[in-house]
Amino acid sequence: MAKVTVMVYTTLRKRLGVSKLELAGGTVREILDRLCGYKKPEVENLIHDAEGNVRQHFVLTLNSEILDNKKTAAVKVKDGDILHVFPPVSGG
Repeated sequence: MAKVTVMVYTTLRKRLGVSKLELAGGTVREILDRLCGYKKPEVENLIHDAEGNVRQHFVLTLNSEILDNKKTAAVKVKDGDILHVFPPVSGG
């Protein structure tokens, strides 16, 4: 399993109480599942839709590359990767 730095912002940072976590997994999906495990079901319901996919209004980047939210199970991670989870923003 790879060790990945996960950066969270705004809503997620507030709910989790941290802005950065070190999580282990083999794919982005596994990393997100571990992230959701910190505050189930609150964070899980915030991130995932009814089908278990990452909600489309979230933006995920792995090492600055934007990911397809429906294909996180297919994206492999390696030691040292940085996953950014950007929740939706509002305001004007």
